[in-house]
Parts: sequence; structure tokens; C-alpha cells
Amino acid sequence: MNIFHHLFRPFGYLSIKGVNGKFFYDWIIPLILTSITFLFFFFLEFPAQKLIEDGGVIKSMAYFINGLPGFYIAALAAIATFNRKQIDYPLINDKGNPYIYVTGVKENGSIYQSKEDLTRRLFLCMLFSFLTALSILIITLNSIVLPIISFKKSDLLSIGYCIVFGYFSWQLLVTTFFGLYYLGDRIHMNN
Repeated sequence: MNIFHHLFRPFGYLSIKGVNGKFFYDWIIPLILTSITFLFFFFLEFPAQKLIEDGGVIKSMAYFINGLPGFYIAALAAIATFNRKQIDYPLINDKGNPYIYVTGVKENGSIYQSKEDLTRRLFLCMLFSFLTALSILIITLNSIVLPIISFKKSDLLSIGYCIVFGYFSWQLLVTTFFGLYYLGDRIHMNN
């Protein structure tokens, strides 16, 4: 197996198929919110450099995101050990069972791919693994890019980073709310 497959497996949440509205939650809503945010600051003629410096939106959001991985890991541990039989029921919707493709290695060393139906536990574990990985990615990206932007003082680089940071942050927040809906409401329903 490819080592990168293992390292980036927390992002496997994005490859889940068959969950109603998931594509919209994962990609479209964060894109719309990023666009609205960008247009808001654009029409205010707010300089991108001001968003990045101390007291700016990027730094404020980064402080908030710095605390999230611990909470996501705690949620992941709670889900993995949750003792209720309904959590191991398959996820269902009007189009059938949501699924993922799992890659494995046979005894002879050949690689295969199989379709795996999702249970509520697996779905939530994948979701909170993704949130943990995304928050760590945002923290790392911020730690690397902000010093470069401070050194280069490029408006184009600042604007580009604000858009990328905004998109990832909105994706993190929207997916968090989607996960909270499943964890706080949907998981307790018997169907």
C-alpha cells in the first residue's frame, strides 16, 4: 500500500458517496460563504494585509481553530466507543446505503478495491477524523504561509491566502455543524 494513502486517509470522508446533501455541505456552502466573505471585505475596501496582521480576521480565526483538534479527537474517541446498538446500524437514505470504496491488499500482494456500506459509527468516525485533519492542516498552513506573506508584503499573495484560508475555515465550520447535527440528533433516531 502507498504510504500517502494512509497519511491522507482522514480526508477519505470527502469520498463518501450516497449521503443526501453531503456534496452541498462539503463544497458548495463553503464556496458560497467564502464568496460572500470575500465580497464583503472587497466592497468595504478592506486591505487584505489588515485581515492577516495581529487583531485581523485570519489571526482571530486561527486562534479559535488552534483549540479545535483536541475537541475533535475527544469526539472521535467518544464515537468509537459509544455503546448503543443503533450506532452500528447502516446509514440509509432514499437512494440506498451510503458507501465508500476501501482499498486493501490480498495475501498474494495484489491490491483490490471493495465497496463498503457505511454504518453511523463509521460515518461519524470518518467525519471527525476529517475535521481533525483539516483543522491541523489549517494550523500548519497558517504557520507556514503567514511569515512568508509578512516577508513578501504582496497584496496578491495576501488576497489569495485570505481566500484559501476562508474556504478551508468555512468548510471546517460547515462540516462541524453537519457533524453536530448527526451526533446530536440523527444518531439517536432508530431509522
